[in-house]
Amino acid sequence: MYIEEYEIVSLGTKYIGKNHKEKKNQVVARMHSDDGIHSKEFLHLLENFDDSVHRHTGKNCKITVEFKDTE
Repeated sequence: MYIEEYEIVSLGTKYIGKNHKEKKNQVVARMHSDDGIHSKEFLHLLENFDDSVHRHTGKNCKITVEFKDTE
């Protein structure tokens, strides 16, 4: 299977301002591309993203797949 475009985001807590106010469910890391990728390569990319960004912290993963008609 070929994936035309993808976006991977990691949500977490950001601390804003001098008082370090806590804002939850904010995008803390993002990877996207309009260049295509094969699904097997995408899975490797996703695993590497998880390893490098989360360092095995036990984040939950949610995947949404969207199929569109070709034009």
